[in-house]
Amino acid sequence: MDLVRIWGGGIYERADFYDACDELGLLVWQDFPFACAAYPEEQPLRGEVEAEARENVVRLMPHPSLVLWNGNNENLWGFRDWGWEPRLAGDSWGEGYYLGLLPRVVTELDPTRPYTAGSPWSGSWERHPNDPAHGTHHSWEVWNREDYAEYRASVPRFVAEFGWQAPPAYATLRRALPGEVLAPDSPGMLHHQKADDGNEKLRRGLERHFALSEGDPEGDFDRWHYLTQVNQARAVAAGIEHWRSHWPVCAGTVVWQLNDCWPVTSWAAIDGDGREKPLYHELRRLYADRLLTLQVRETRLELAVVNQAAQEWAGAVRLRRMSVEGVVAGEASVGFGAEGRAVARVAVPKELEPVGPKEFLVADADGLRAVHFPAPDREVPYPRPEFEVALVPGGIAVKARTLVRDLLLQADRLHPDARADGGLVTLLPGEEVTIGVRGWETPDAETARSALYCMEPSR
Repeated sequence: MDLVRIWGGGIYERADFYDACDELGLLVWQDFPFACAAYPEEQPLRGEVEAEARENVVRLMPHPSLVLWNGNNENLWGFRDWGWEPRLAGDSWGEGYYLGLLPRVVTELDPTRPYTAGSPWSGSWERHPNDPAHGTHHSWEVWNREDYAEYRASVPRFVAEFGWQAPPAYATLRRALPGEVLAPDSPGMLHHQKADDGNEKLRRGLERHFALSEGDPEGDFDRWHYLTQVNQARAVAAGIEHWRSHWPVCAGTVVWQLNDCWPVTSWAAIDGDGREKPLYHELRRLYADRLLTLQVRETRLELAVVNQAAQEWAGAVRLRRMSVEGVVAGEASVGFGAEGRAVARVAVPKELEPVGPKEFLVADADGLRAVHFPAPDREVPYPRPEFEVALVPGGIAVKARTLVRDLLLQADRLHPDARADGGLVTLLPGEEVTIGVRGWETPDAETARSALYCMEPSR
């Protein structure tokens, strides 16, 4: 990732945060602290707002990492769409701050940096504040009401907020909820779910893709926990891969959110105890300079070769149409060339497009992989996964005998302090992966196997 956004519902960070961003070359988008609410513009609050803004603009302006001042989060959108206008009945609500006071302060004190009135904002009241064709866009209809496949239905200019929920790591839940029989709707889990209708949204998101089982409550929770974390990673990947493949029409994305301040089911990639969810590792893949992604454009399947590096990326991609039993039904090597900071599109030959739930397509180039399954998991007749597990210096090695989709080592189940260096990985028959593990004091292969999860046949 190149940029972090300091959200208007948060705080101005301490100097050491901006110092670290300066050193890393990590760009900082700084909201003024207004979010999702109406704010009166009369005194004495107006004077406090101006004084606070002046103090922090002067304090932060020396940092080269700071690249954007933003007036608010969702307040201009809220006024238009959330029923504020009739309830306010003409009372002030903050517009004068975002379109008047704050831009004047920035222009006076920090004139070389850009200012935007809000996020989302389309630049003018002549357009809807969340118009995807102009300015910044927040994409929350998908999480709130739709399947994540709907991310692919639009190409906003810049996606400044979107995300998908998942619970924290297992060890985090065990620390926060000692003695509780864990279930998606157990009292502690519900207390740590603050999103409106959050658990139902998780359930609906799972049911669109997976066949959920009934039986042993604790075993079902383990499966639910794994699948919700997989679904979070897949949902965010669906958006980022689609939008990156449409560069430069879509010029960027900001994921909600990086981390949590308490052990909550949320959109974060790092939970409240500092443990990485699978999404964290997936984000490292999704935001790398080079990315392969298979996308359906109209009725045809194509490979987008995304190259954010300054140098050209040229080579050949190996395409394999395979069955879930591991049989290669067709194969081809196709050349590609993506200029620096550009996207190349490679048409998948019609005879290699997978058909039905028993087939999928694999694209490999320069150590990167993209996989496309045309059917949801609940329809895919996965074989019962078979793989060998062995201890190696610094981690474990897993060798697949069958297709193993979305293999995940939940290292915190080995020891609360254990961490894995990777997330979800799909292995074809005969392939092997080594997963680095640190913080595990007494490694053994059988214990390692107990912490490995992957897609299984529908029960």
